[in-house]
Formats: sequence, C-alpha cells, structure tokens
Amino acid sequence: MENLTKELRSINNVSAQAAMDDLARALSGVGPALAFGPSTSHEVPASIAIVVATSGSTGAAKEVALSSRAIIASAKSSNDFLGARFGDTWSLLLPLTHIAGVNVLARSLGLGTAAIDLRNAVEFPKADFTAIVPTQLFRALNGDQLLLNHLRDCKAVLVGGAALTDELHSQAKDAGINIVTTYGMTETCGGCVYNGIPLDGVDVEIRDGYIAIKGAVLATTYLNNEIEWLESLQDGWFLTKDLGSFDSARRQ
Repeated sequence: MENLTKELRSINNVSAQAAMDDLARALSGVGPALAFGPSTSHEVPASIAIVVATSGSTGAAKEVALSSRAIIASAKSSNDFLGARFGDTWSLLLPLTHIAGVNVLARSLGLGTAAIDLRNAVEFPKADFTAIVPTQLFRALNGDQLLLNHLRDCKAVLVGGAALTDELHSQAKDAGINIVTTYGMTETCGGCVYNGIPLDGVDVEIRDGYIAIKGAVLATTYLNNEIEWLESLQDGWFLTKDLGSFDSARRQ
C-alpha cells in the first residue's frame, strides 16, 4: 500500500545553500518535508512539502502545511510578475522561519541560481531581486548606506509582512528603489497580490468586508488545527480576517 505520510524534519540554523538543497528535495518529493520554525508534528501527509509556523493576525499559533504545488506556483507567479529570467539572482534578507524567507529560496530554485545569503552580512553584493519588511526599508533610508545601495541596485524590491506607509513608500521611490508592495500570508504562500494586482492564478474577492483568496497558492491545512482550517474555507476560497476593499487607483 502506498505510504500516505512522510517524515517532517526540522530545519534550523543552516546556510541558505543547505536549506535550498533540502527544499529542492522536499519539493521534488524525494526528501522529507521541512519544518521552518517550531512544529509539534513529526509526520505529515505525503502531499506536504513544508510547514511554517505562524501566529497570523489572531495571535494563535498555527502550523501551516504547504504542498509542492503551492510553493512552486507561488514562486513561478512571483518571478513572472517581476520579469525575472533564468540566471537572475535573489538575495536573502529575511529569516527562514517566515514564509517570505522560504520563498526567496523557492524563487531562486526556479531561476537556477543560489540565493545570496545576506542575513548576517557586512558586505552586500549585487542581486537582481530581494524581499524585505518595512522596518528594513526604514533602516536603509535612515543611515544603513550599504543596505540602501543594495536595494537601489535591485531590479525590484518586494516589501511585505506589514503595511507600508505612503510616506515610507514615497521616500523609497525618491531614493531610487523600485518598490513592489505585497499582500499575503503564510496560508497563501506569502505575498500573492503585488502592487494591488493578484498574481497569475490568484483570485481575490471581498466578502462581507473581508478579503477572500482562491488559487493554487493556498495551503493544504493547519497541522495542529484542521477544524479551524476547514472553517476558514468556503467553496475553495480562503476567508482571511483582514478587512479590505478594491481600489482602482493602484500604486505603481
């Protein structure tokens, strides 16, 4: 009988290259699933490639299980939106305990390159793309010249994880940084809406004032609370707890 579960292996304090190697095996199905961050599970359904712990907007701990299909779809649609080509590079400025950091590795795999690990860097070599949170952007614009130069040299810089203020966004543009704002969550493989535009394969609706998302990028379940996951779904749509509305004046 076919094995319906597989090992879930914790991956912590490793280099970006080692993590990429393990991720490539997990996505292809020849290696164990990977837990980025804490997990109470030791096995997962065979379809799961990675598990990322998140508190989300509610503060309750969740172990989000993501399939290879979701991770690969997210990485491809992100690279496609940005016009990334085979051989282009991503720099890693985010921890691998968050989906945004894992996504940098997945996008690099899709481009056939190694992620440039800058998590503890004192020098910042050039990269084509990177992903940061607003606090890092603030730091770059307020004294961290090396980081600022790195961001300027990138073709595009994804900013997500928290709301980006209009003021900071304007300052970044004035400084010569090509900002791409992102919206998403671990349950959607991270950012799935760029500059207010859903990525290819992603549908967004507003239901009773809240954002609902559908597409291949959706997670499979919460390992530690399947009931809550099922309660979050409605006809294949993931119902977030984020208020939202459609605005035709999208920032470019």
